[in-house]
Amino acid sequence: MRLLLRGWRKLVFRCRRAQLEREIAEEIEFHRSLKEHEHRTSGVPVELARKEMGNLTLAKEESRDLWSFLRFERLLQDMRYAARMFSRTPGFSAIAVLSLAIGIGGNAAMFTLVNTLLIRPLPYREPGRLIRITGIYPRAALAFFEHSRTLDVASASLGSELNLTGDGEAIRVVGSSTTANLFAVLGTPPARGRAFEPGENSPGRDGVVILSDPFWRSKFGGDADVIGRSITLNGVNREVIGIMPASFSYPSSKIQLWIPTHLDPSIMEEYWGGEFVPLIARLRPGASLGQARNEIPSIVAQVRRAFPFPMARKWNADATAILLQQDLTGDVRGRLILLLASVAMVLLIACANVANLLLSRATTRRKEIALRVALGAARARVIRQLLTESILLACAGSALGLLLGMAGLSIFKSLLPAGTPGLAGAGIDCSVVVFVTGLALVTGVGFGIAPALSASQIDLAGAMKTGSRRSTAASWSSLRSWLIAGEVALTLLLLVGAGLLMKSLYRLSEGNPGFVASRILTVRISPNESLCRQRSACLALYDRLVYETRTWQAFPRRPLRIRFRWTAGCPPFPWMWKAIRSRWIFRRQCFGRARSVPAIYG
Repeated sequence: MRLLLRGWRKLVFRCRRAQLEREIAEEIEFHRSLKEHEHRTSGVPVELARKEMGNLTLAKEESRDLWSFLRFERLLQDMRYAARMFSRTPGFSAIAVLSLAIGIGGNAAMFTLVNTLLIRPLPYREPGRLIRITGIYPRAALAFFEHSRTLDVASASLGSELNLTGDGEAIRVVGSSTTANLFAVLGTPPARGRAFEPGENSPGRDGVVILSDPFWRSKFGGDADVIGRSITLNGVNREVIGIMPASFSYPSSKIQLWIPTHLDPSIMEEYWGGEFVPLIARLRPGASLGQARNEIPSIVAQVRRAFPFPMARKWNADATAILLQQDLTGDVRGRLILLLASVAMVLLIACANVANLLLSRATTRRKEIALRVALGAARARVIRQLLTESILLACAGSALGLLLGMAGLSIFKSLLPAGTPGLAGAGIDCSVVVFVTGLALVTGVGFGIAPALSASQIDLAGAMKTGSRRSTAASWSSLRSWLIAGEVALTLLLLVGAGLLMKSLYRLSEGNPGFVASRILTVRISPNESLCRQRSACLALYDRLVYETRTWQAFPRRPLRIRFRWTAGCPPFPWMWKAIRSRWIFRRQCFGRARSVPAIYG
């Protein structure tokens, strides 16, 4: 309570400062007059009364300190003095602030990415219990994992292109086929509508679709009445039943909609040999990650034995469970660490540069510091003043660095895969501002402590005699040399690393791929699977494409060499293996083993 009352009184004094200072002056003047009157009546000289009163100005300051926030006012005083010093040397201030801004800006941008992708938990319910089962599996494997004692398993394909027709101009969208329990496993319900219900993976009930928030807004203008409407995907009418939240982007940010995975054991080729997909799972209550890792190999062995065609003995033999966040960031973790180390070295170089500048400047201020010490300033007071100047420089550099970090964030994003979950939503937020503020304080003290100690260790007589000459201790001169050497070493290290990366990039760009890339034209064609279920219709489509492309008159003197190949893995229908003649064979991992996949030449 006393502290609260004292704080309240100081606030009142702050608001009524002029009035209370007049009252203090009047009270001191009253005591001085009373003392002089007592000495005058007793026959004592008045000058003796003034000596007994002491320094009246110091008494006013001590009285004022009792009624004010002394530390806060001294801090404001130091900041005002530092600002005046910087205004007198604008060139020095600009170089120091710009050096710090580059280092802090790079660290702010990298911290934003690291915080978004590596530190911040995934936007799902209890993200620490979500795991990824390594390897890829056919749809039939889901039936075996349903009996797991430790896991609730779901699947989601990495995405394929679909044709959206029947609602204005036909467009191509990226969709992911998922099990009905995917959103329940992730713990993220739709923002509008409902999720898939149990059984909607079975034939006859899988004619539904869930849209992503960005696709819903761009295609349908954010119309809430789209729920319940029917859209046509690859010739199949599907009812829109839900809209996912804007932050949801599983398995990648490229996915625009989700459809149920067609699970029909009667179609063996599709059930066992269709698209192989990754599996994710949530640990059941009471289950641990270690228990799940012990159970997975036995389930995988059951799946391998149940295949209707021969499978390699080592197929997914090393399957295990890893945390989902580790899986989603596995490809970018190394790049983030490399970039973070690079920008950290840039900040160290900037700190060494500014520290060297401040050490040089300290030699020009030795006479000023000596005069302040001679007038009664303690060494701690001098160090605090100089540290305030360095921290103020760091704060100015961090403010400018935050703006540079916003601009540099887009550059760092371009160095990472575009489909990385959460990358699109990475931006400067409160946590980044707090990080930059803390970084400014740490760097301010880091590069300011040595110049402050150097300036405070002075010989009053020697400093006053030297006049305008610059002198400094040998130890601080040695520190300046070491700072320069460290700065050059770190710069050389960064230059060597950048040179190696540029050399690698040049070799990749100049490498011979075995064909003339400038004369290759790639066009993606995705016919509906309903058309290609009939062998004659599918072959007729490709024959027509070959004929129309051959007779194209854009290059009348050079015959076109046409090739079609399956870009998504295996052909969707088994009869295509024998129905398409090939003069060129390439290898692709299909059905868990190396299999020759045909290509078409015209």
